[in-house]
Amino acid sequence: MTDVAVRPVENIPDPAGAGLNRPDRAVLLFKAALFVVVVGAVAVRFSARQALWLDEAQSVAIARLPLTGPGTTLFDGLRQDGSPPLYYLLLHGWIELFGTGTSAVRALSALVNLAAAAPLYLLARRVVGARAAQVAVVLYLTSPFALYFATETRMYSLVVFLTATGGLALESTLRRRSAGSVVALALCAGMLALTHYWCFYLLFTVAGWLFLIVLRPRPGWGRQAPLAGLGGIAAGGLVFAPWLGGFFYQLAHTGTPWGEPATFAAIAHAYGQWAGGPTTGGRTLLFLVTGLAAAGVAGRAIDGRYVMIDLKGLEPGRTLFFLATVTLVVAVAAGKVVGNAWADRYTATAFVPFLLVIGLGLTVIVDSRMFRGIVLACALLGLAGGYTDLSRTRTQASETASILERLGHPGDVLLVCPDQLGPGLARTVPAWMHVYVVPTYAPPDRVDWTDYENRNTNANGVIVADRALAEAGPGNNVFLAGSGSYRTYETLCTQVRGRLADQRPRADEVMKQGMAADVWENFALLRFQP
Repeated sequence: MTDVAVRPVENIPDPAGAGLNRPDRAVLLFKAALFVVVVGAVAVRFSARQALWLDEAQSVAIARLPLTGPGTTLFDGLRQDGSPPLYYLLLHGWIELFGTGTSAVRALSALVNLAAAAPLYLLARRVVGARAAQVAVVLYLTSPFALYFATETRMYSLVVFLTATGGLALESTLRRRSAGSVVALALCAGMLALTHYWCFYLLFTVAGWLFLIVLRPRPGWGRQAPLAGLGGIAAGGLVFAPWLGGFFYQLAHTGTPWGEPATFAAIAHAYGQWAGGPTTGGRTLLFLVTGLAAAGVAGRAIDGRYVMIDLKGLEPGRTLFFLATVTLVVAVAAGKVVGNAWADRYTATAFVPFLLVIGLGLTVIVDSRMFRGIVLACALLGLAGGYTDLSRTRTQASETASILERLGHPGDVLLVCPDQLGPGLARTVPAWMHVYVVPTYAPPDRVDWTDYENRNTNANGVIVADRALAEAGPGNNVFLAGSGSYRTYETLCTQVRGRLADQRPRADEVMKQGMAADVWENFALLRFQP
């Protein structure tokens, strides 16, 4: 959820609408070019064909589990994974209809990602005005950050959809204080918490902002409107309550053992990711977006050439920027306390207010030619940077599968170290290959994060290697897919590799580890021959 009715209407500058509304040739060309770019951005959302990497493959492996029964259920899988259930239940139903193919499971994210444009526009129109709303939607559709998560089988597009929808409910609650809007707010708050735990940081930030308004009421609201908003967010706990048992189990046994807590410098990095991402086009876009953010927070148009900056900031941009930034501050601070890692993808929880600030910033530009030029430049750079980023190879699992088909044969054993490489490989390697993860010697399709660090620290890699050698026997290969860059596996994979090399001196590297700039999930493949 994001900001709401916080603006005096007179603070939103008039973007010289008369100049933009003339049906002259320049305007028609601008609209046509923008239409082509937006259509391209929609198509790109369905273009990813790379193999699923860890997080995506893990999502599918959990979502395809049965909801009930004597074996492992979807809810059992979630307790071991550390995630809340809403997205996985949605993906479970989707898989029942369309299967587990790569394009099929990614299509759900693409559709939810596109659907989020509707509540985003409605929210922006109420908070920052109609023209800023149009700009915000265009920048969202062409955003490299949004484009990437439209092509990933994860919950982040759903987070954006629920954030925008929750913002609408909060805006209605503050404006009308109806029972229906409070109920809608409670549902959105609860569903956000059931989608990703970082949404708690957003809910906490919005609740804190509402509490400040209760202490210092704004004209036209009094204390009743923000109290109704607080009540709606608190009532979201009732929606979350059925999952409390799973949540407390995860709190005690899972977490993010794969990474370290972030420093506050990560906040600036998050804005860089939102603005354009890691590509050359994305970094170029960052220059434009930085100026637009400043204009959205504190700018007022003077004329076609000059913009006045109010160092105190102006509404609603000031509050929108506050909500986005404080959510990130709370996330970093909480991570330092509880030891949770930071990942840029988690910051989708605070992405919507940022988009509204940028949309508002563009309306400060009253020169029609400059306005059109910057909108089109942002859209083109966003689409180019986003396509470059999402086209990058996500895992070497497909390359591994091709090599195993060529060099392996039934009876061979593949060890996967760390186990985080397992879910992606489980979808690609030959069906006849015996595949096990280190150190549990379990099937590779899902990572069990339960007491993960303690388990890996106390594991014995020699025992795992000997078990694989015994299963392969004297006539079959033992392969090792591994990387030494994963936390909690610093010595374990080395133990496994060393033991295999001692027992099978005829060893070679049949696949080199890719560069991080070229492939996200990179690892080497070793063969230990009889």
